[in-house]
Amino acid sequence: METKYYDKTIDSERDYTHKVLAEIGTGSWCYWCQFTNAVMYDIYTNGNYNFEYIELVDSNPIAVERINNFNIAGYPTTWFDGGYGVVLGGYDTWTEYTSQMDICGARSVPDIHAEMRVSWIEEEQIKVDINIQNNETSTYTGHIRAYIVEIVSRWKDYANADYHHSLLDLAFDEDISIPAGETYSDSSNWDGSSWNNPDLTMDNIMVILGVFNSEWNQGYSDPPSGNPFDAYYVDETIAATPSSSTPPETPEKPDGPDEGVSGIEYNFTSSTTDPDNDNILYKFDWGDGSYSNWLGSYPSGDIVTASHFWDYAGNFEIRVKAKDDNGSIETDWSTPLSIHIVGGPELEIDMIKGGLFKVNTKIKNIGELPAENISWTIHLDGGTLILDGENSGVIDNIPAGGEVSISSKMIIGFGKTRVYVTAEIDDGPSDSRNQGAKVLLFYIKVNIGGE
Repeated sequence: METKYYDKTIDSERDYTHKVLAEIGTGSWCYWCQFTNAVMYDIYTNGNYNFEYIELVDSNPIAVERINNFNIAGYPTTWFDGGYGVVLGGYDTWTEYTSQMDICGARSVPDIHAEMRVSWIEEEQIKVDINIQNNETSTYTGHIRAYIVEIVSRWKDYANADYHHSLLDLAFDEDISIPAGETYSDSSNWDGSSWNNPDLTMDNIMVILGVFNSEWNQGYSDPPSGNPFDAYYVDETIAATPSSSTPPETPEKPDGPDEGVSGIEYNFTSSTTDPDNDNILYKFDWGDGSYSNWLGSYPSGDIVTASHFWDYAGNFEIRVKAKDDNGSIETDWSTPLSIHIVGGPELEIDMIKGGLFKVNTKIKNIGELPAENISWTIHLDGGTLILDGENSGVIDNIPAGGEVSISSKMIIGFGKTRVYVTAEIDDGPSDSRNQGAKVLLFYIKVNIGGE
């Protein structure tokens, strides 16, 4: 199911740098507030102006708290983009409001992009998921507010007309910091049971997200200099209405090996179905304190494959859970698959030693299983070398606890050098070591400490 957005007529919407946010301090007892209520709804439904608005009706203590942030001088007052523009008083014409929208819409704003999904989980419960991408070359800091509003309000104005977009509550009200080129993501579940009189309905709820810049500005609720307040301007505004989404069934128990070796990657599969036939995302719990990312999305019923290796021996339980890509709540964890991991081979290169014409060392297997097909190299870097001693080979097998000696080819030269040794198993453990040395014609002295 696709995310639904609140539909309004779009004629020739203005080319703003961003969608403007208007917040209106209003009250049902206020005679002049009826004009602002009617005019702002007319402008909004006309569709020529790129903005969202919220009625902060003073019957709601949460709205009053936001009104107090602006140090209101009188009702009604409309604050645009967090106080960049202000209209004090109620007017029955568009001009006072649209002129401020145009001024705000021409502002230069940082290059950030917000997305939001609102899901109706069950009666009176909604889930809000947001992503905010910072496309700038420096960190973006700010504050987000996600206003949960009723499209047709439970409150009426002085003329007994319905308010629209009246604030109920905030799904988000928090500071954010987004490094350059990165995305801030968060999710919030809102329980609207305390607002369920009259009934909350999915088709009458909208969420409006405002992204406020952290830069302080001096604002005035009675321009040009009356009723000062701390103004933080809005750089991005988006809105969405809920869609209904039923979560998938709990995924099947993961299928895969029930025993393995540390350091070796293994594949595991699972699947589930979604009642709405939505695509599905999966997350695996590997039992060692680590989790996969959300994988997918996959069509309902398709099999997901995930891979993992364990760094150490032990018994682990692998679980998987799912959610659909339409914002449903997550399923329970699946029945776990138990896997027993034993310690595999582990390579360790011993101290490098010098001598006449060659350097040598030992490759040890300090693991719990035999090591097979170990590739090794020795080479020197530095000094004046007539014969550089470079050598390589493959050791068929080193039993657990065993060791094999290796050496360079002939070395002749002068000066300071460095000896490098590597040992590795394809798709398995490896080790490397290097130590400083000095070549004196055909004698190589290796520094014990490595320098």
